[in-house]
Amino acid sequence: MASLRPSGRCLQKEFPVPHLPWPVYAMLLAPLALILIAAIVKTWQAREARNWPQVMGKVVTSVSEVREVKVSDNDNEGGYRLEKRNFANVVYEYQANGRKLSCNRISIGEDLGDFQVAEKLAKYPVGGIVTVYYNPAHPERAVLERDLPKGMWGCL
Repeated sequence: MASLRPSGRCLQKEFPVPHLPWPVYAMLLAPLALILIAAIVKTWQAREARNWPQVMGKVVTSVSEVREVKVSDNDNEGGYRLEKRNFANVVYEYQANGRKLSCNRISIGEDLGDFQVAEKLAKYPVGGIVTVYYNPAHPERAVLERDLPKGMWGCL
């Protein structure tokens, strides 16, 4: 008499992969590759900034400002449209290599606007003393925060 025990194999439905030319696959993977490259570049910049010298600085401007940003839009002629977004414009002064400099970059991460504007302005009020990290090769390039946004790699 034959045994009715399962053989241990699962029935799997096979989904055939279409045979497309390699440029089609390249076009499909290109956006993912660009995002990955951008994340790697930002990670590298953050690691470099860990070694930047630090000096004390002073916030001289801390205001919300509206800027026009190019946004991808295939419905418009030219492939983009202009969109108004709010940004925290925090200008701080510091001294590096005997020169008085000013900068308005807050962090290594990109500021796309409309995100945590009020929080940034509250964190960096006019007259506030801040720690400024500057690039020793280009002292005019500085940041107040040298860490990447939390969870960046998790999102990828």
